[in-house]
Amino acid sequence: MKQSPVELERRRSLFGRGENTTVIMLLVGFFAAIVAVQLIIGAIGGKVGYPSFIAPVNLVNILMQVSAVGMMAMGMTVVMIGGGIDLSVGMLTSLVVIYLAKGIMDWGIPMWAAIFSVIIIAVVLEVAMGLIISRFSVEPFIITLGGMIAFRGIALLMCHSQEVSTKGRFAVLKDNLIAGAKDPVTGLTLNLPIYLIVFFVITIIIWWLMKYTKYGRRVYAIGANRNAAYLAGINVKNTVLSTYALNGLIVGIAAIMLLSRVNTAIITTGQNLEIDVIAAVVVGGTALSGGKGNIWGTFIGAILLGSIANGMNILRLQSEWQFVAKGVILIVAVAAGAAVQARRERTLQLKQIK
Repeated sequence: MKQSPVELERRRSLFGRGENTTVIMLLVGFFAAIVAVQLIIGAIGGKVGYPSFIAPVNLVNILMQVSAVGMMAMGMTVVMIGGGIDLSVGMLTSLVVIYLAKGIMDWGIPMWAAIFSVIIIAVVLEVAMGLIISRFSVEPFIITLGGMIAFRGIALLMCHSQEVSTKGRFAVLKDNLIAGAKDPVTGLTLNLPIYLIVFFVITIIIWWLMKYTKYGRRVYAIGANRNAAYLAGINVKNTVLSTYALNGLIVGIAAIMLLSRVNTAIITTGQNLEIDVIAAVVVGGTALSGGKGNIWGTFIGAILLGSIANGMNILRLQSEWQFVAKGVILIVAVAAGAAVQARRERTLQLKQIK
């Protein structure tokens, strides 16, 4: 069956070079704005120097701060490209870190067994929601919202609203792989922890999976048109289910990395985390309707959201402004992406008519 020029262009755009233009421009624009403000403040105060926001040590700090959100955003990208969504990742993270901390500190579970079991728990809980979503064709928004509420309740029952300290049991994941390296600008020690490498590895693996494998193409096809994918011989139900299983695996790993960084498990560890995760995915260009998006766009989107919080802190602005900035950037990114896509389709339709 011959595809129309619009369909061909849309298919090419999934992996095209220009698909991340919007989020890259937003990132560069935000960096330029923060640097300009720092230079102006420095000039007024008579202390003009290298902007600390773009110092290597701060750029690495941004990556460290967004690593957990970025990992979860990779799994969320796969789910959303397939036409789904998962609102439960925040509370699932809280449940996982509380179980892990309680298991090691209070229940006497060996560390290796606790780590293995929390990953299995995360996968099983995601698969349970995925089964309902894929088999009964119900709205993933409602099912995962119910999961979010249930996971919160389970986490509260385990910890009784109290925090659990791991007392540095996961400190190895924070080991500096470039010990002794100094920032040439500030002279501060550069830190490259293991959990940051895990973030990079997960990003590359999911990028390869979605771009170069049949599985990735099937997920895109299902998100673009579920009925057409079914008629093409794709097992839609099992593929949708697998996206949630993969998301659970990544959430489990990311939660462990997050616990190693914060060192304390509490119900608020994952609170509202799903907002940042979904925002990073959407800002990165993934469509809520499915069938469109890419991993590197999500990667840049996560860095952009992390840069907002970091930049606001450097400028000593109230934390409330972070929410304003994130909301505005999310709206601008979605609106700009929709405008570009609409213009592209109109152009192709005109060419087809001619």
